[in-house]
Parts: sequence; C-alpha cells; structure tokens
Amino acid sequence: MNANSFLASPHILVVDDNEDIRELVSRLLTSEGYSATVAGDGDEMFQRLTESKPDLILLDVMLPHRDGFELCRQLRSDPGMPPIIMLTAKDEEIDRVVGLEMGADDYIVKPFGGRELIARIRAVLRRTRSEGVQHTGTIHFAQWRFIPAHMEILDDHSVATPLSASETALLLAFVQNPGIPLSRDRLLDLTKGRNSTPFDRSIDIQVSRLRRKLRDDGKHPQIIKTAWGTGYIFSSSVEKS
Repeated sequence: MNANSFLASPHILVVDDNEDIRELVSRLLTSEGYSATVAGDGDEMFQRLTESKPDLILLDVMLPHRDGFELCRQLRSDPGMPPIIMLTAKDEEIDRVVGLEMGADDYIVKPFGGRELIARIRAVLRRTRSEGVQHTGTIHFAQWRFIPAHMEILDDHSVATPLSASETALLLAFVQNPGIPLSRDRLLDLTKGRNSTPFDRSIDIQVSRLRRKLRDDGKHPQIIKTAWGTGYIFSSSVEKS
C-alpha cells in the first residue's frame, strides 16, 4: 500500500463476472466513501492493475477462463499485490480452505449483507495499514528478518519471501508474544479482531502456510510449535531494529 493511500479514499477493485453484483458492490463501496473499479474476469483484472494499484481486491471464485483460486495464486506470486478478500457462492469448508491456501486474506460467502462486506473490508484494510504504520522496522528471529511494512521475510542470504496481509498479521502476533502459548481464539482476536468467525481451522491453515515459508518442519517445528491443548507457541528469540 503506498503512502498516498493513507490520505486518499481506499481504492477497491471488484472482480466478478456478474454485472449486477459488480454494480451493486460498486454502489455500496462508493456510498461508504471508497473508490471502486470493476473487472469481469482475470484478463480485465490484470488490465485494471496496470492502470492503478488498488488497496484491496474483492475476487470472486467462479470466473470464466481462470477461476478465483488460480488468479489469487498468480497475484500472490507478486509481493507488491494488495490484500485479497475472496467471494464464494459455496458455503463449503473446502472452498475456504483452498482460498486461504492460495493466499487470500479473508473470504465472504454469497449472498452477503452490505454491513458484513464493509466490516470485512475495514478489518483487512485496518490490519494492513496498522502493519505499515506501527511496524516500520525489522524483526530478527532464527535465520530470518521480518519486515512487516514490506510484508515479507528475508533469509540469511537476503532472499525475500512475500507474505499475505493475514500471514503478516499472524507472524506479528507471534513475534510480539514469543514464548507465550496462544490459543486459536486468541490468535483470531489478534489477527482479525471482532470481525473473526468461528472457523478455527483458518488459523491452522495460516500457521501451516507460515511454517512452509519459514522452512519450519511441520512434523517437528522449531519456530512455531504446537502447544497441545492450547494452540501454538513462538519458540524463537526475537530482536527488533
């Protein structure tokens, strides 16, 4: 997120092949003080991204040619991409799991209410902005350097690995509480606040993704350990600069 976005109205890119939904969501966002652009498929989405960078992408799962999961994976390969909220018409846990595995920061099941949509958008933007404003330094642990403002980690060879907004928030929760067992509910509070849902497995998925990026063996983790009966514990010492 660039510095100007802290002053300007947040810009949301809505990607959905249903014209009625695009228009409805666009009107809702505008009424809430956001600026909105729309796209009907992946090709149009990437075209919009060359024209201007949004602060957040609302990405539908069921799209022609390339579905939202594939597009989310492509977006996540670029560390400069904004946070992503996926829209799905299926209230199936597997869809939410796949979306989170692909790097989505949140998900909303259709049909959704306007209040819920705005609350989720505000939560993700607030979390992303907080990371950029309050955590501008570098955090050191194990062989890693964590730069929250850049949403990335760097290994001891300075090779960078991008993090999603939700992964950045989760890693921040851990490094700010080293050695303290954190329950899934507590991690949900720290990363999503009052806008969290009872889908506890989302934390497990994010931890799994974070372990892979930290090269932390899932069977015998040394950095993010499982606190049996509680949740997880960040076992590495932490230094800030």
